[in-house]
Amino acid sequence: MTDREGLKGQIDALSPMGVRFVARLVEALSSPATAAPGSSWLTEDPEWVEYFGLVLTAHHGNSTEPLGLKGFEVAFRNACEAVGWEVSPPGSATERFVDLTVTTGATVRKLSLKSTAAKDLSATKAHISKLTEAAWIQDQRSATTRKAATLALFQAYRKAVDAILMLRAFRVDGSTPTRYQLIEIPAAIFASLENAPLSAFAADGPTIDCAYKGVDPAARVLLDRSDAKITVKAIQLASCVVHAEWTLQPD
Repeated sequence: MTDREGLKGQIDALSPMGVRFVARLVEALSSPATAAPGSSWLTEDPEWVEYFGLVLTAHHGNSTEPLGLKGFEVAFRNACEAVGWEVSPPGSATERFVDLTVTTGATVRKLSLKSTAAKDLSATKAHISKLTEAAWIQDQRSATTRKAATLALFQAYRKAVDAILMLRAFRVDGSTPTRYQLIEIPAAIFASLENAPLSAFAADGPTIDCAYKGVDPAARVLLDRSDAKITVKAIQLASCVVHAEWTLQPD
């Protein structure tokens, strides 16, 4: 239902409590988040930016908690569909590492989605606590086998994923977020792992630096032995695309 008269008819059919609920939602939407879009494939359509901002506004009309990963995926998918882009159906992703694909024009992008609302988010760097699970980390006992397994994983990752989209919720002392930032981390940022020397894999839980387009390090890959996962630290935003930021209106 997108026409105003039809929407009004549906509201008239609601119970008094239903009307109160809609009124609260409309009140929140009357002060939408302020958008600061960058220049990117996502922001080429300003309605995508507006829709996503309205989702954030509506979410915080009923919650003080940050929009989480599942909510982010739904919001991203709905915003794409709202502007006529083709998005893979929910639950249809069968390729490892890929959360969804989106088609804009003739371009198909395979994306991994991440979100964070960690305290004290950096204005210049991003952090991915778990890029993917990697149980094999605990089984590797030499730099040679550790390097081979790492390169195999990231070759598969770069083949499957075009980019990582991360929604970052900025808040003070665990309070309601005041600002959201949507960034894109290119999967190609991991390509320089191929050139890392064997000595970089000598430790049981090594951290390997990645260079990308003149930034070195552009990111640091940690093989987290204790939790059997891949962590990506100190991702330079200068090596990423900042699609947009949304500032929420104070209550």
